[in-house]
Amino acid sequence: MAERSDKHLIRHFLSLAARFWSGPTRQVAWLLTTGFLVCLVANLLLALAINLWNKFFFDALQARDPAALVLSICSVLLLSVLNASAAVALIQVRMRLQLRWRQWLARNLVERWLANRAIHPSASPDWLDNPEARIADDGRLSIELLVDLVGGVINTLIVSSSFILVLWYVGGSIVLGGLSVPGYLVLAVLMYSSATSFLMYKLGWPLVARVEEKAAGEGNFRYALTRARQNMGPDHDGETAELNASLNALVGLWIAVIRRQSLMVILTGGNSVLSPVVPLLICAPKYLSGDMTLGDLMQAATAFMQVHTALNWLADNAISLANWSASARRVAELDDLYHEQKAELPAAEADTKTNDPQRAQMG
Repeated sequence: MAERSDKHLIRHFLSLAARFWSGPTRQVAWLLTTGFLVCLVANLLLALAINLWNKFFFDALQARDPAALVLSICSVLLLSVLNASAAVALIQVRMRLQLRWRQWLARNLVERWLANRAIHPSASPDWLDNPEARIADDGRLSIELLVDLVGGVINTLIVSSSFILVLWYVGGSIVLGGLSVPGYLVLAVLMYSSATSFLMYKLGWPLVARVEEKAAGEGNFRYALTRARQNMGPDHDGETAELNASLNALVGLWIAVIRRQSLMVILTGGNSVLSPVVPLLICAPKYLSGDMTLGDLMQAATAFMQVHTALNWLADNAISLANWSASARRVAELDDLYHEQKAELPAAEADTKTNDPQRAQMG
């Protein structure tokens, strides 16, 4: 089998996985996908409602209005029940989609694996390690992470666009140096999120490569264990040395991941403290001048955090993206081999028929 590029393998995996939405499984696939999208929108609407509740509650607190405070308490209890229900619905639909999609993929890979083993019992090349783990572990991760990543991208788009409108409306404009700046909170969150995302990218991109190397190292170690079990004899010193070498290589890959991830934690730890404070500092001049109520201040701060979290989602999930890429490529390599062996089968059968004297006479 010719070596395939990473892009080819990712395209191959996506083409394979997309068949879940056609054929016998299309009804279940589309039903779960629609439910997943509906739940994402429902959770967004509840987040907007909770953001509006922040304004109502803190304005009531500032006005020292007991009746409004009682109403806000009743409202937050209702919102908590609705939010919990929406969260449960989302996780139910998401996990059922992951389960059914993985079940479909595993069945297809298992059928092809068994069929190809019957026809080509020893055809797997040396680089294609541990097909069992590719079907079980990599098949599971490639589907679970893909659903999480696609859902995260969709959630990022709808949350950021919705709460940017909230920031634009609540923040209004500010006068800086005699110049009125409209939507200054939107500009602030875009600038702050761009800066943190850039730093995440600079620190996280090398981490993505280290995580992919670590995932490949895990596969190599599993393969070494399987091969040692199959070749175990009275003298196992050779197998022990090979396993130790594979394990030491894996440890080295993990150390590289730990070092890079430590640098990421420095940034995320600092950002977790600064990000809630930044919108309060930006809005403080308008609040002190009386142009903002306490409710406006808290609503703007909550919306700022929602947009910032959404815009930083990709940088925060760089490791998940790397793990998905590694697993998807390993599944695609296995499926690619099946296709090549299936294509070679008719030619091999033709040669067998030609070389069989009895069949030649019957012909």
